Amino acid sequence: MSDISAFQGRMNQVPATLLNLLGIQPPSRIPPKIEGIPNILRSNHLIFAIFDNFGLLECTYYQPKFLIGKSEAILMLETENPYTPHVLKEIIHGNPDADFNLLTFMAEHGRKVTMIARPEDLEGVKGVETRPSDSDNRTYIETVKILNRTDFLWIHFIDFETLYKQYSFRPPKEITQKLISRTDKWLKVLHKQATPGTLLAVLGTHGREQAPEIEYE
Repeated sequence: MSDISAFQGRMNQVPATLLNLLGIQPPSRIPPKIEGIPNILRSNHLIFAIFDNFGLLECTYYQPKFLIGKSEAILMLETENPYTPHVLKEIIHGNPDADFNLLTFMAEHGRKVTMIARPEDLEGVKGVETRPSDSDNRTYIETVKILNRTDFLWIHFIDFETLYKQYSFRPPKEITQKLISRTDKWLKVLHKQATPGTLLAVLGTHGREQAPEIEYE
């Protein structure tokens, strides 16, 4: 991963950064975009994939071939709370005092927005297309259906968190490797089938609840 450009920023800068990548001017009431990301990454279509319980450490350890081989930039994001519920709030609202919603703002600026996620994460989401999902298989199927018929596609993968909870946050390496390889292949298929020039952005969280520190050999 040494050839990938690296940038630093804060989680609450993600909304402005995503807007900028879609060619939409971010409003001044939210934190500014992360500086330095090249304009060549701008696109009319953006797939934003969120993974619970998956980060740089797991990516380095399990080596998903497509994700590593096709990555052009990596963002190191700081946040006071890296767990999923807070991360989702930061991404959607940017500034909790700004009366801002990323998804509706995109829709108001002419972009078709689709969100595929847990039913509880879709509560309160208005003005955009939503598709509830309770498994990664369902998420992938729904993603393929809508892939090239939306401008901003938000997809949330949850099987990693389910696996970690099933094994008390100590899942067997072979099972985790198989799950990561499967999902990596899905991302490769989506990348191939997407409209040329589509940008794929992947974000990892610490999951929905605090877990014991995981050690890798």
